[in-house]
This record gives sequence, C-alpha cells and structure tokens, in this order.
Amino acid sequence: MQKLTALLALLCTIILAPAGWTATARASSINPGAAGFPVVNRADQLQFGAMAVDLFGIRAPQPGTVCRAEGISFHCGDAAVQAVRRIVQDYAVSCEKVSNSQLFPMLTECHIGQSDLNRLILRAGWAMVDMNVCDNYPRCKTYIADQNFARDNRKGMWLGTPPESLVVATRKSDTKTAPGTNAAARDAIFKIDLAAEMKARNAPDRTLISFLMP
Repeated sequence: MQKLTALLALLCTIILAPAGWTATARASSINPGAAGFPVVNRADQLQFGAMAVDLFGIRAPQPGTVCRAEGISFHCGDAAVQAVRRIVQDYAVSCEKVSNSQLFPMLTECHIGQSDLNRLILRAGWAMVDMNVCDNYPRCKTYIADQNFARDNRKGMWLGTPPESLVVATRKSDTKTAPGTNAAARDAIFKIDLAAEMKARNAPDRTLISFLMP
C-alpha cells in the first residue's frame, strides 16, 4: 500500500509539473548544427543530407577561381575543394552553430574529433579569415594566426597570389584602400622559387593534429 501511494505521488508530480520545466529541459538539450559524413560543396561549405552549413569566420576561393604563382595559373578554387575533401574523407564531422548573423546556410564551427576543421583549412592555406563576420569573435585571433602561418609557409593558394575577389570579399567592408595597393604589396611579398616550392610539397603530409601545432 505504501509503495502504491508513493508511485501515485510521483505520477502526480510529473503530471502537474510546470510546462516551463519540460520546455527548458528540451531547450537545454538542443544544440543547433549538423553531424555525419558531409559532401564538400565548397572549401568553406559542407552538405549534410538536405542541410548545408557554412564554416564560420573563413572564406575560400569559389570553384573555378584562378590563382597565379610566378605567372603560372592554377584553379585554386577547385584545388581548395579537393584539399578539404582529402581532409574530411572517411571522417565523421560535427558542426555547431556559432553565429546568428546568417540564418541560411547556418554559420558553424566544425570538428573532426578534437581537430578544428575551420582552423585546418586556414592553416592548409585554402581559405582566408572573413573579417566581416569574424572581427569581434574570440576565436578570430587564432584564425588570423592560422592564416599567417599558411601565408608565411606559402601553403595552398599562398603558394602564389590569392585571388583579388577573395581578398576584397574577406576585407572588412568599412576599410578603404587605394586601388591596386594590396595587389602590388602581395606581388612584392610573394616572389617565390616555384620549382623549389613544388619539390617541398612532395614531402610527406602532416597529420590532422599537426596542422594545429605552431
């Protein structure tokens, strides 16, 4: 009889509990994002089934974009897509929404295990930091350091000159620069020995984790 009374009391507590409790519990368990084995639409956009997500804080050259290195043209947009496909190949990827500045596609930070995919792409040299959305985000200083690492080590598209369209797109919109100034500066900085650089690229690739090391 005592057990029956206790059970009835418990049921009454659950039934009569404020609706807000249930709503709060459900809300706290919701973590907007996506997870699984994505298709790489662009080097900065993944597709999970019917859901596309953009990688927050970075912008990659669009497929078909052409870059130049010492007078040699190469399709850096397509190369960026292939590079990201190699990074995520056979790995489960989890992405979490981190910004409300863009509703669709969702702006996310993505991970392969403990490795930050946004950072991996930056450090591999296949994207630039998008200062239009990344200016006040705490992670942005790290993103900028990753971009500088790729630039200083001439990774990815930094083997030559990044496309002007990407430079303009990632520049903070209120920044005004004299026409041609950035292009001239980059041309002066990124004079390279292409043959030596390509030889260096035949060295064994680092692991995913090592991309995050200084």
